[in-house]
Amino acid sequence: MENWSLISLCVLLGLTSRWTVSFHSYSGAGKQPMFGDYEAQRHWQEVTYNLPVHEWYLNTTNNDLNYWGLDYPPLTAYHSLVCAYVAKLLNPEWVELHVSRGYESHSHKLFMRATGR
Repeated sequence: MENWSLISLCVLLGLTSRWTVSFHSYSGAGKQPMFGDYEAQRHWQEVTYNLPVHEWYLNTTNNDLNYWGLDYPPLTAYHSLVCAYVAKLLNPEWVELHVSRGYESHSHKLFMRATGR
């Protein structure tokens, strides 16, 4: 029972920390054309959700590698894909191909921070 209390306290502390951090800005907020690391993480979700796996690392008309091209190993890309499926359920605008470029909102920032992105 004592272990469950410690685990619960740690989880609560972690969630509270992430929630508190979500009120603060991030590098590149509102700064076109690249919008910073936040946009990179969001864009990777867009790419992994909308494109077939064999196009994730290729420069194509739907995947401009000069705009936050996916440059992490495949395991990280699959994590982005799982997060993208959840994002699509919560708000499809978050991962719309091409249309969501530069998308910024408080609810999405909270989602990104909660998923470790």
